[in-house]
Amino acid sequence: MLKKICVLLWSLVVYVHAFTQVDSNVSEKTAILYNNLKVIQNSNYFLFGQEFFNSFRYSSGAAHGDKNHADSYDVTGAYPMVLGSDFHYYLDKSETERGYHTEAVKWAYQQGFVITFDWHISARNTTSYECGGAPVNLAKNIANGDLNGDRTWYLAELDKVIAIINNDLIVNGEPIPIVFRPLHEMNGGWFWWGASCSSFTPADYKKLFQLTVDYIKDRTTSVLFCWSPNSPVNTTIMANYYPGDAYVDILGLDMYEITASPFRQYMGTLVDYAQAHDKIAVLSETGYRNDSGNGEVASKYWNDTLLPAIVNDPAGKAIKIAWALTWINSAWSHPYVPHAGSTTLAKQSFNNFKNSPHVKFSHNSANLYQPLVVVSTGDDTLKEAVAIYLEPDKGLITIKTTSLTTPVEVGIYEVSGKEIAKELTSKNEITFSIEKLMIKPGIYVVKITSGTKSTVQKIYIQ
Repeated sequence: MLKKICVLLWSLVVYVHAFTQVDSNVSEKTAILYNNLKVIQNSNYFLFGQEFFNSFRYSSGAAHGDKNHADSYDVTGAYPMVLGSDFHYYLDKSETERGYHTEAVKWAYQQGFVITFDWHISARNTTSYECGGAPVNLAKNIANGDLNGDRTWYLAELDKVIAIINNDLIVNGEPIPIVFRPLHEMNGGWFWWGASCSSFTPADYKKLFQLTVDYIKDRTTSVLFCWSPNSPVNTTIMANYYPGDAYVDILGLDMYEITASPFRQYMGTLVDYAQAHDKIAVLSETGYRNDSGNGEVASKYWNDTLLPAIVNDPAGKAIKIAWALTWINSAWSHPYVPHAGSTTLAKQSFNNFKNSPHVKFSHNSANLYQPLVVVSTGDDTLKEAVAIYLEPDKGLITIKTTSLTTPVEVGIYEVSGKEIAKELTSKNEITFSIEKLMIKPGIYVVKITSGTKSTVQKIYIQ
């Protein structure tokens, strides 16, 4: 059956690279988000993010329901561009608190911010996510079958998260795209899925991560997957614990209280690995944890330590990240960013960080569910003479033209500009094979040129 493909004509065409996600069936907005993060990773700036920035504040030990409030906004007049959340706070806290965090995520998504979820998953029959509080060999049992019913329990926990993704994280009838970061810091020994917890091995970890991704992606259309070891990292750790390209969209590094030298070494390793595997790199957790009260030292960390460590890296690798995210501001945590009660010096330092051209807060960033980079479409008079169709049963893209001066040149491009195919034809119809061209799901650009005129159209292939 021949059906017209979803073609979006731009008065301004946005060029983003059409990369493939782990889940090839993700929604268009999820694909756009991933493409935009690729653009950001290859730029000279990164997004700033914070865990629960609009549902916790430093002045309170409890979550709040004022989704417009953020300590960073009180100090800078701008919000972080990445909101971190945690399914632990949805499943193990009160319904009231769960509602606060859900509304905070919806609001942040409506502003065009990135949403990322980790999950401090409580072990079976406990309220602890730490190794010492978990049943012996829980992770190993899940990874290798259903010993003691542990996998059945784990999949039931995944079902709870999937229900949140599909039923709660909805705006205007559409699921909110999220970056999910499960089973993080696996090379540390503190979580029940971590190294040296019981007899859990790197091979077991890979199986557990793969099981998690496969189960979730088969039941959702709005999830990108992040894998994030703790520092230090090296090529051996990457090789031992990396679950495989089919299971990872984004590679993260968790590292607090950084100094330039080891940070650049570890981030360089991660960036090299991400680029070699065509993935995105992020600084998935950072901050200064040895401060309290007015947070002057923690606030200066951003401008005086982190920023120069990233932008002044002689190898140019540390800047190749999409975001840097810090932890929760609350009375029981630390002032990772300054707040209303911080000193003038703390506030000024954080504002200096916010105003760097290498850092993006909400005041100087675009909606990340709309493509980022803009170019002209060319001659709009041609677009009415062009129709693009998809034959899903045959895997074909067909471009039909009417009333155009021949020969007509038709090209298909990744939106980074990389050419996929180009043909010159004197006919009014031309067909391309998706399989032969190895076209993967994503966003592409079709350019049609007739004489001195051309038009550009965006297509989204699922």
